[in-house]
Amino acid sequence: MSVTLQEPSPKHQPNSAQEARATAPERTSGIVGWLVGILGRWELGDLTDRDRQRIIDGLFHEGPRFTRFVNRFAALMAMSVLIAVLGLLADSTAVVIGAMLVAPLMTPVLATAAALVMGWPERVGRQLGISMLGALGAIVLSAGAAFIVPANLDTLPGEVLARTSPNLLDLGIALAAGAAGAYSQIRRAASDAITGVAVAVALVPPLAVVGICIRAAELDLALGAFLLFLANVAGIIMSAAITFLVCGLVAGGGLTTRRAKIAGGMRWAAVAVVVMILPLHVARTGVLPPADRTDDVTAILDHFFEDSAWPTDVVSVSVDRSSAAVLVDVVMTQSDVMPDATEVAEMLAGELAEPVDVRLQVVEVTTDNGTADE
Repeated sequence: MSVTLQEPSPKHQPNSAQEARATAPERTSGIVGWLVGILGRWELGDLTDRDRQRIIDGLFHEGPRFTRFVNRFAALMAMSVLIAVLGLLADSTAVVIGAMLVAPLMTPVLATAAALVMGWPERVGRQLGISMLGALGAIVLSAGAAFIVPANLDTLPGEVLARTSPNLLDLGIALAAGAAGAYSQIRRAASDAITGVAVAVALVPPLAVVGICIRAAELDLALGAFLLFLANVAGIIMSAAITFLVCGLVAGGGLTTRRAKIAGGMRWAAVAVVVMILPLHVARTGVLPPADRTDDVTAILDHFFEDSAWPTDVVSVSVDRSSAAVLVDVVMTQSDVMPDATEVAEMLAGELAEPVDVRLQVVEVTTDNGTADE
């Protein structure tokens, strides 16, 4: 069943009062509507009506096609979630990438962006509903799988922790990937790029992490993973919508006649991105779990001891942020002069800008040389 690109024409000609009421929203659509109206005066891209119909048919599945789409979507989501859970618990990057390639969640997210620029609010709601139901199902399935799979969750794998503390770089990746995903829908020659987009901006692995963290009773980490998913969705929708507009998915006449609806949708997309910036940047310390700073602390200590009078090497560093002060356990080689733990703690507190407790442990290093002849 094909999707109609244009709004149905009226059955009668409106009078002047009706015309005034109809054009009032266009005049009040603000600067975004004004920009959309300017785009409507240009012939953007070289898409034909057949090209536009192909893109719409590929993103929207209605009528008899909807049941087949839902069945396929549910099956692929279940398989991708199970692969992601197993890969995350096994701490295997390759398996997690496989889950990204199987996941079908990109289709309704891109369809949401297309519905925004086409001025179809009902389809926006429907595609967002599909995306959110898929996300909820992924969380429930991953939590259930984490209960069944025998794994020690006292220490979460690195692949899990890597998706629990999103930042603005993740939002930037989502914005770039959304533009690439939309462009791959516009240009058939670029359709192979959608595979790379699925890997670049992971949608299912963060949802699997939410379920795993719920199973491990780490609700703060689950919140961080869910915010990563929301940031990805918001970034993809915003940049994909802009790409669809610039590439001419909507014909010039449609941009003019429906610019109020289009402008309204674009504003909501922009608001979603701005809302995601707040927890990712401004209120990060109060909303998201703190990032793992072990590598940073190790580098700081290595540099500090190199420049100090203590001839010692750092063997290992562990960072525990479960209490008010960061607890740093340092294991180092034996030296003639024992480093001062208070001095080290003061240095780290200044570098990390938070209270630090330091515990130094010294191990004896024994050197043994041996030779052998054939």
